[in-house]
Amino acid sequence: MAAIPCPLVLKISASKIVPQSNYPSGNSVKIKLLPNTETPIAIRKTPPIHGRANTPRPLQPIRFSHMAAQNVDSTDDRISRISSSIRVIPDFPKPGIMFQDITTLLLDPKAFKDTIDLFVERYKDQNINVVAGIEARGFIFGPPIALAIGAKFVPMRKPKKLPGEVISEEYSLEYGTDIMEMHVGAVQAGERALVVDDLIATGGTLSAAIRLLERVGVDVVECACVIELPELKGRNRLGDKPLFVLVT
Repeated sequence: MAAIPCPLVLKISASKIVPQSNYPSGNSVKIKLLPNTETPIAIRKTPPIHGRANTPRPLQPIRFSHMAAQNVDSTDDRISRISSSIRVIPDFPKPGIMFQDITTLLLDPKAFKDTIDLFVERYKDQNINVVAGIEARGFIFGPPIALAIGAKFVPMRKPKKLPGEVISEEYSLEYGTDIMEMHVGAVQAGERALVVDDLIATGGTLSAAIRLLERVGVDVVECACVIELPELKGRNRLGDKPLFVLVT
């Protein structure tokens, strides 16, 4: 069923954009300037999709997963609090991109805690030994989850960032390739891992992390993200690995 477009009202002061309502569906966004300004601005219709960008749309809870653990209850007040704390920045980092910004979630201690709590509730009884966080936003959510469930945190980093001996995995991007690295000896064969990032778009980084861990005999239990852009079909690149997200 097609979503019904609704207006998004933003306050614009200098270069700062602050959402005043939840993000709309549809192909256009309307922006109203503050009383001191003169000319209203309209974002062009149907901006192209690139990586973490997407057309504006409401963030809703995901209600399905391949894992047996309890799914997120869509009536849980925490989900709406998390959703409303995430803002969309138009034309960042370049024109046509609608950037999903989780820094506003981090500014809200209650929403941030809700986010961590929901993941902890899901994974605390899954016998997970490793929380692997993908650079860079996976470093924000991964460590508190790892501490709460009694697992170690393993950073999955870009090339030449880790000082010791590493194992590497190349993966494809929209334009070219990139490499993900992990310290040799950080994980052991037979350990159970959770892979964490803030957002899944095309799924390239998550699938690379899965391959990297499985090469050394780790059992990847699930991937967890705060946000999913389902139209980019990133979960299809994860093969049979389950994906759990809070909002989409």
